[in-house]
Amino acid sequence: MGKAEDFFRLAENDLKVARLILESANDELMQNSAAYNVEQAVEKLMKGLIVKGGGIAGISHNIIELSKDMDELGIDYPRWINEKDDDITSWATTIRYNANFKADHDDIKQVIENTEEWIKELTQR
Repeated sequence: MGKAEDFFRLAENDLKVARLILESANDELMQNSAAYNVEQAVEKLMKGLIVKGGGIAGISHNIIELSKDMDELGIDYPRWINEKDDDITSWATTIRYNANFKADHDDIKQVIENTEEWIKELTQR
């Protein structure tokens, strides 16, 4: 199995974890954990596509930077990512170090659903 496929498998797992946590979350910190896991799924899907497209995934958690890398490589990705890139990036960084941060439940749920749809599209190709 290649590195891109590893990223995709890990992304699917992160997405499943995000949904499970969000569905059972009974406080804001658990909800934030769901946000973190869905960010990880989005990030790994993007990195997998970058690797598959001949690029280098790097270690960045910045969805904006990953989007730029994908644009430079001519890799197609859903444009909802650009609409939520600041929020999604904050889910990887701010959430881990700020116990007062609160990710929006509806935003998390929407990104989970969008990412599930994106994975379906990728597997149908």
